[in-house]
Amino acid sequence: MELKITYEDTKFQKEDKELIHNFIELLQEKYPLKKEITVKFLGKQIGKMSTGSRTDNGELKILANNRLNRDIMRTLAHEWVHEYQLSVQGRKKGPNIGGKNEDEANAFAGRLVKMFEKKHPDLEKKMYESNSIKNKLNLISEQIVLNEKETIKENLIVEMKKIGIEKLPYTYSSLNKFIDSKTMDVHYNKHYKGYVDKLNKAIKNIKGDVELEEIIKSISKYDNTIRNNAGGAFNHALFWKMLSPKKQVPTGEIYKQIKKDFGNIKKMKDEFNQVAKDRFGSGWAWLYLTKDGNLKIMSLPNQDNPLMNVVKKGGFPILGLDVWEHAYYLKYQNKRDEYINNFWNVVNWEFVNDLYELKTKKKNIKENINVKKLLSEKNDFSFPITPKQIRLLIASQYEGCFNKQYKYGCIGKIETKKCNTDEGVLGGEYSEKKYGGTSNWSIINRFDTNSKVKSEIQKIWMEETEGVEDFKTWITNNAYNLFSNDGMYLDRLAEPNIGTVEVGRLNEDYAKKSIREAYNLSIEEEGISYELYEHCAGDINDRKKGQDLVLKLKNGDTIYFQVKPVNVSQIVLYDGSDRGNYFVIPSWATQNKYKSENVDVLVYVDRANQNYIMFRNDHNRMLTVSNKSKFPPHLIYFYENPLKSNFTIPITKEPLKVSIKPSLSRNSDKEIEYYNERIKFFQDKIKDLGGSSEINEMVKLYKKELSKIII
Repeated sequence: MELKITYEDTKFQKEDKELIHNFIELLQEKYPLKKEITVKFLGKQIGKMSTGSRTDNGELKILANNRLNRDIMRTLAHEWVHEYQLSVQGRKKGPNIGGKNEDEANAFAGRLVKMFEKKHPDLEKKMYESNSIKNKLNLISEQIVLNEKETIKENLIVEMKKIGIEKLPYTYSSLNKFIDSKTMDVHYNKHYKGYVDKLNKAIKNIKGDVELEEIIKSISKYDNTIRNNAGGAFNHALFWKMLSPKKQVPTGEIYKQIKKDFGNIKKMKDEFNQVAKDRFGSGWAWLYLTKDGNLKIMSLPNQDNPLMNVVKKGGFPILGLDVWEHAYYLKYQNKRDEYINNFWNVVNWEFVNDLYELKTKKKNIKENINVKKLLSEKNDFSFPITPKQIRLLIASQYEGCFNKQYKYGCIGKIETKKCNTDEGVLGGEYSEKKYGGTSNWSIINRFDTNSKVKSEIQKIWMEETEGVEDFKTWITNNAYNLFSNDGMYLDRLAEPNIGTVEVGRLNEDYAKKSIREAYNLSIEEEGISYELYEHCAGDINDRKKGQDLVLKLKNGDTIYFQVKPVNVSQIVLYDGSDRGNYFVIPSWATQNKYKSENVDVLVYVDRANQNYIMFRNDHNRMLTVSNKSKFPPHLIYFYENPLKSNFTIPITKEPLKVSIKPSLSRNSDKEIEYYNERIKFFQDKIKDLGGSSEINEMVKLYKKELSKIII
């Protein structure tokens, strides 16, 4: 690729141009272009171009007349990604606003800037110093305006009846991804307050107190002055609450009703956008609730809304968009379509859902509106693809892995000083070696089992598609950006694994120290009388067999260890009386996959407290706990004393709520009597209290143990 950069009246300094060259190097690294590219930075707008544009002959134009800032870099990245989509990927040109190309370019441009900032930590001072001062001044002036606003509000309320001024629930600049602070200031202080002021003057001679909503419902009784100003006051009071600086997605009852009435969120948005665009002159677009309980969309002129009794087949407004020119013209000029599309970035779906529930009686009218968190509402969310499918998608992104998929990863030879395996994906930028591990096995291979990674993938899907696109399809289509070494999302997904590698390494280092202490091994003798080492990450012995550490003694014995972190205060030693003592260790992951022929010793380390305890990997049992609100998912039972330990666990006689006594004497009448008694006990519980997964699990477990003895 040949690159040409020109600057026309931009006032850029030498250091600005150096930064631009460095940034373009990153763009070319992540999105390599093949044709000749000309990047023009312009000090003045040419024709109808906005902040940036591109031509089919590979010319990118960026509007930039001041000091270099994030917006200019983001615009450059945006146009660069578009060029990559069209000239390299061969995509068809989509709409200038909305559409897959535009949405992807927006998302990736932001991430490219963040990636560049991460590699250049001194950028804040170089690039944004003047902007930081400007932002601080804006905040100070904005606070002054807010204080003045409160004073104005207090004075106006004295003169009003029950129709007051709704306080703006955010600052003027909070919605800058939708509208600028100056427009918000004018819209709120001039237009909205003007409607309220004129309405109160118009109704001052009406006897008795009147509610704004009641005026709207019976608007046919009033003249046009009251109709216009009551509509303006009511519509805007709702409108301020319908906006939020925090991007949200529809959830709850409103989400269900939208799917029922429109099919999906996208179809609703498309219809709403079209209605808003088709409104000739001034007016509003509305999503409203009909008397029959359905959601519909309409557009009305001026300050009318569906609640007015002059509107045929109306209802209660649930979501509205002001398409008067005063709402957007300072920022968007004549680009109403762009204003409408950006509206969805700031919709307060939490408020919209609460309003819907209130009006459908699905929420107690006296109940306070609670803020809900999307992810907390989706605790039952099920990840749509299996670990095996994740591994196949990962393998598909590596040239050396094509048609070499393996159920524990991709087959690829790794040869380093400390690591030699025939099974592993070369890590490249994300190798464990780079993050304190012992090999260049890629930490990407941990994606299949790391729940934090799956949660992050879900968040990215929500951010990029608002939940509209099928999750499983989206993951498959975005495998390159999720799992390849050049993936746009990979930094976010690698982060929790980097921490896992570091913690794992520290735990294994402490486990080595514990093994030397427990087996009386001198560190000076290592390599002479014994060897103590870990398999490299990705080796089949670690990945499949669970052999974290290997101890080879001079006498020829080899002992394999699996290392697990634990809080020793959670380990309990129970007094089993005539049935013997047993240890219970809580675990957040299953450990029954470690077969005794592969792992000899389970090492539990509490690095924070410098404690360890080791058990032989036999004569133990795992119980899966159904009541996960009180217990971790699994409990590991050991029916013999620890092999090695550097602390003492006190004995307790308190019975565990979910447990099973160890069986010490097989084929005895006493053993059979015990299990029959426990089965009867839980069956009686079922009769008295009804069945539960926990009680049913206990019955199955005791029956299984009983069958072993009888057989």
